[in-house]
Order: sequence, then structure tokens, then C-alpha cells
Amino acid sequence: MSHFSTVKTKLTNRECLVQALTDLKLQPLVYEKAQPLQGYYGSSEGRSAEIIVSGRTIKARADIGFKWNQDSEVYEVIHDAYETDPRLGQDFFSNKLMLAYGQRMVRAKAFELQQQFGDCAIAEETNGAVQTLRLTFSGHQQQQQQQQYTRR
Repeated sequence: MSHFSTVKTKLTNRECLVQALTDLKLQPLVYEKAQPLQGYYGSSEGRSAEIIVSGRTIKARADIGFKWNQDSEVYEVIHDAYETDPRLGQDFFSNKLMLAYGQRMVRAKAFELQQQFGDCAIAEETNGAVQTLRLTFSGHQQQQQQQQYTRR
């Protein structure tokens, strides 16, 4: 039977979440105030969210919502597993979305660190299921080079 379920997450950064959903081609709609979700049977079942992926985006009859939980300070996923699992996969939220979100968080942190340490290059490497992002700061390289010269 189709119905909405709420899943707690570790997603905390709104901008990175929206960018990750966009990277996954899910076209999120972002609202300041929570909006009703469209459920399988046409009603919202009283559920609402600030970030909504329309069911039409994934050829489903129910929306996916990301609602900010003020108490725990994380986003909760509101979705209908009968609609999302066949279209996105059972591991979508725990694997694909978290990977895209993690990449966005690393890039956001790298941008913050650039302000402190100078230019930063990001190199991506994938080895099977493991993806590595390596940050290299030009200021760090210059300092290493200077140390090498003084040791000679």
C-alpha cells in the first residue's frame, strides 16, 4: 500500500543538498515555508517540505520532500518507497544522494579553506565503489618547496 514514510538523515546543509539533487538531475523546488507534498492518492497526507522533488521528475505519482527538523537540525526525507524505490533504487538516499551531497560538502569546505590558505585544486579519483577527492592548496605547495630548499 502506498503511503509517505519519514526517514531521518544527516543532511544539514541546504545549499549542498539542493546542489546534490540538481547534480542527480532531480530538479528540486526550494521554498522558504514548507509546502504540501503530492501523494500517490492525490493528498498530502498532512506532509509538507521546504525542498520538493516533483513525482513527475522521476515518473512517479508521489513527490519526494526534504523537511527541516528544527529540533535535530537535519533534513528528513519524506517519500513513498513504493514509488521511489523502483525508480531510483533502494539505496538512493543512503548511497547515491549521500555521495553527491558529500562531494558538494567537500567542495563547499574547500571554498572556505581557499579563503584561508589560497588557491585549491580538487582532484577526483574513482576506484570501484570508492571515490577520493584530493585537495591541494597552492600555499601549502609553496611552503613545502621552501622547506625543501632550506634543507639542502
